[in-house]
Amino acid sequence: MRLSNGYNLPNICFGTSIVPNEFFDTNKLKQFLKRLHLFYLYLIGKNKNFRHNMKLIKCVNKSFDYGVTFYDTSRAYHGSEKMLSQALKGVERSRYFICTKLNNKSQLNGKSARETLMESMEQLGVDYVDLYLIHWPVEGKYLDYWKQLEELYKEGLVKAIGVSNCKIHHLEEIKRVAEIMPMVNEVEVHPLLTEKELLHYCCNNNIKIMAYTSTAQLDFRLKTSRRMSSVCEETGKNLAQIILRWHIQNGVIPIFSTSSLKHLASNLNVFDFELTDKQMNVINSMNINARTRYDSDNCEWDRL
Repeated sequence: MRLSNGYNLPNICFGTSIVPNEFFDTNKLKQFLKRLHLFYLYLIGKNKNFRHNMKLIKCVNKSFDYGVTFYDTSRAYHGSEKMLSQALKGVERSRYFICTKLNNKSQLNGKSARETLMESMEQLGVDYVDLYLIHWPVEGKYLDYWKQLEELYKEGLVKAIGVSNCKIHHLEEIKRVAEIMPMVNEVEVHPLLTEKELLHYCCNNNIKIMAYTSTAQLDFRLKTSRRMSSVCEETGKNLAQIILRWHIQNGVIPIFSTSSLKHLASNLNVFDFELTDKQMNVINSMNINARTRYDSDNCEWDRL
């Protein structure tokens, strides 16, 4: 996927967000005690987050061997950057791409984008980041931080810059102050929330869309849809595959996440078929403007 500055990114991305359970607490003694406690909970089968995280770590460790070359993380995903560094240890840097993000905590505490990026780069074990985003447009903060990202880009510390969770009015505000427009906007997009107007705006302004929650977590309204089932039958592909392919044909970079190696391989198997216009329209018709995550116009910044 070619960005407005000419930089090329892969057209599918693996999300590495760990489910929060304070497993990666920075205090060593506290961390050790929590691990013991969580391990006990794991043994008695009561901590689903712990089990999910262990499986996710296994997937990340194997992901490059399965053909993943683009990874999405954030300073807000506690432990994810370090996990990614360990998983990619020994892999030539030019063979993979990393997107990470400036978290809300840094914005609220007044920490500079440079300092936050340096922390991310240290955790990731890299000397540059392919794509650096403002994770959320924190009110009264994000315009100043956008200017800081422009400076990081000019210095070559990041190959491309962008935003996440920005609506059209956020992007219009950035446009007023920007010397360099965002190259990417990472937002929630899936068949139940197609964001047609936002996608049209971004296309007209040379902003690529990355889609998180890209399969709507295979919501029951998609799983039980006869229309979606018919597309699966016609293509011989499963529900996740046709949704990921729908994103790609819409010029969107879908982010998927899984803790199953079987699903990891399956989600990457989307380049040997094409959806017809009729099938694309069927998937488009599923839109009900249903958001499964936070709304950037109505959220508590310190909780994200």
